[in-house]
Amino acid sequence: MAFAPFPPSAKSFLLLLFLVALVPSPSHQQHISLIDRDSPESPLFESSATMAEKWRRIHQRSVAYRDHFQAVMEGRRKFSTSLAAELEAGFDQIGGEYLMEFSIGTPPVKVTGMVDVTGDFIWTQCEPCPNCSPHLGPLYDPSKSSTRSTFSCSSSECLALEKSNCGGNDTCEYIRKDDSGVDTRGVLTSDVFTIDGVPYTNVRFGCGNDNSFSTRLAPARVGLTGSDDFSLVFRFNNDAPFTFSHCFRKDFDNPSGGNTSSELHLGKDARLNGRSSPLTRCQMGSGSRNWFYSPTLRGMGVGTEALNLTTELVGGNCSILFASSTPLTFLKKPLFDLVASKVRQQAHLPMAPHRANDPWDLCFNGTFQDLVGYLPKILVSFDHELALPLSRAQIYAEVEHGRTCLLMAPTDGHNIIGTYFQMNRNIGYDLRSRPNYLLYLDPDRCG
Repeated sequence: MAFAPFPPSAKSFLLLLFLVALVPSPSHQQHISLIDRDSPESPLFESSATMAEKWRRIHQRSVAYRDHFQAVMEGRRKFSTSLAAELEAGFDQIGGEYLMEFSIGTPPVKVTGMVDVTGDFIWTQCEPCPNCSPHLGPLYDPSKSSTRSTFSCSSSECLALEKSNCGGNDTCEYIRKDDSGVDTRGVLTSDVFTIDGVPYTNVRFGCGNDNSFSTRLAPARVGLTGSDDFSLVFRFNNDAPFTFSHCFRKDFDNPSGGNTSSELHLGKDARLNGRSSPLTRCQMGSGSRNWFYSPTLRGMGVGTEALNLTTELVGGNCSILFASSTPLTFLKKPLFDLVASKVRQQAHLPMAPHRANDPWDLCFNGTFQDLVGYLPKILVSFDHELALPLSRAQIYAEVEHGRTCLLMAPTDGHNIIGTYFQMNRNIGYDLRSRPNYLLYLDPDRCG
């Protein structure tokens, strides 16, 4: 039996179907490599920094982020961090602990940005930028991209901004605040983002022409979850699942030269493994349109002792979050004081004397290797018996030779789980079904 040949139109249609099948679906999944800002692969790496200098800066960045987050929650224009610390840490220093590389526009311009899990916006320095700080390599120039577009002042995207201005030619401008309360602004823009070779069309972001507080070497910020309208996790196509996971790797046996290849997985590529616990969607300050996601802290154990956690110690709903912009973990002061007292009691070690201008709250005399067998482990647990067991290397560090300190600090604001407590495990977020949001903690090492 003979078959009639396909007409030309049918051949074209079948060829199109074949080509579509070969193209990856950027709407549904993405694997992104992350760079630890303190690793040799990072443009922010300081090879000449001593151990003490590195840890002092880690503490300083952590405190700056803590104060920044609390200022946002309280609607304040100014951090409580001292002016000297702000000038040294800077807004750029609290943007994130992990960097990602991507390209913007057509032709593509390579950009390095800091990742912020709770961040509500994506923006980058753009040309022209007469007031911008020095930077590494060329900046994205919107006038040279054939795929770039802007938004009118009456567009839904412009109206979704917390603060905006109507510029020339009916162009929507975003307005943000730096750490001193000074306005920084730019044009709300849409263009192609290419991440690990996968193109994303029509990504909304801020194209900044007055980002004087931006970092020298990582001129972009990538917020993941803080805004339904502008954060990366929610910028996939409408039919894509709002899920992601990350693994912050650290080789504690070889901290200066081990595996630091951290990962971010978006969409269907997310590692949602292990047990899960409910997340509450919490408003980022009174009247804000932005959000963070909070689990419920149910228990803590120090060594062999389980702590009796009360609302007075922990706080009520929306009192805790996982953050990617602080290595240290912060606990409300009454809870921190309780944990620190239990660590002292169980360690049975000589405490290091507190020095003038010393940022660390609890330290012991001795190297980490000498003390590790005496220092108690800590376990943190959340609703639905979701446990976060911590190794001693996640809890303590030798911040200078012969001085080992607790990688935690007190706060008068929210409890914040820092990146050291999150190391070497897949942490996943399922934000698909309001209000049934879920946090996943995989007990196994990153896979």
